[in-house]
Amino acid sequence: MLDRPTRILVIRFSSIGDIVLTAPALASLKEAIEGPCELHFLTKASMRSVIEGMGDLVQHIHTIDQTTSEVMEHLRDVGIDYVVDLHNNVRSRSVKRSLKLISFTVDKQNVAKWLLVRGWRKQPIPHVVERYIHSFSGAFGAKTPDAWPPLFTETTCASAPDEPFAVIAIGATHAGKRLNGVIIDQILQQETRKVVLVGGPDDREQGEAIRAQHPFVLQLAGTTTLAESAALMREAEHVYAGDTGMMHLAAALGTAVTSFWGCTRPGLGMAPWKPTEGSEVISPDETLGPRPCSKLGNRSCRHTPSCMERTASKFLVKQA
Repeated sequence: MLDRPTRILVIRFSSIGDIVLTAPALASLKEAIEGPCELHFLTKASMRSVIEGMGDLVQHIHTIDQTTSEVMEHLRDVGIDYVVDLHNNVRSRSVKRSLKLISFTVDKQNVAKWLLVRGWRKQPIPHVVERYIHSFSGAFGAKTPDAWPPLFTETTCASAPDEPFAVIAIGATHAGKRLNGVIIDQILQQETRKVVLVGGPDDREQGEAIRAQHPFVLQLAGTTTLAESAALMREAEHVYAGDTGMMHLAAALGTAVTSFWGCTRPGLGMAPWKPTEGSEVISPDETLGPRPCSKLGNRSCRHTPSCMERTASKFLVKQA
């Protein structure tokens, strides 16, 4: 029996959405461990703010800029007891080899995803939250929680409107996930609430272009931190987003989210997890079926019109 907390190193280097989705798994893990438990999280330095938003769910954050060698000596000195690898890539495997501890690793289901993309598989991939928890549930008896743990509870945004508002998360890392102009224009036409635009630094130019056409929007894309964007979405009445980290963060914060799907599909196991009432998933029209064009949305769409254009058409019909 340890005379100190059980120390568990959790590894997930990126991205925002994938890290946000570790939160229910971390809550499940801490609940399952008998006695005091200390969670250490290893991630990229650029992702630190995501972990900080988890509050006291994580006790220690370890970051790397380039390679895991930057932190290995320190991790060996910490006295880690177990490793939970929720990334399962070359870097995470090198950490496990170096620490030589009992470890638990998520099944990324890459073969199943490959088959789904090519149309040779019809069954959806289990949700990544379930797969995260399954990686260690057999050892610790962990169970899937009924709800999200609290996230970004201490953050505020001074720019938040003092009237009811909705948020459009305009950004996406890959083109196959990015909201197109038709969708954004339709949202702006139908919304009776104040509309706030959020996104990263690369989305600021698009946000300014949207504001030039729609002066009534509040353009904050590229001007707020992740924590401030989270505060905005927590206070918003509704969030509109593509298959992005902001979509997952909105669901985690308990705000109704309408998610628009282009080249990716919910069947890849990355749909909003336990979204609140009033949320909606809008995918391309049924003629395309559930088959995604790519696993990450980073490949050219195989369809003409494109998947996101078809999603926009479906959205227009729903709003008519």
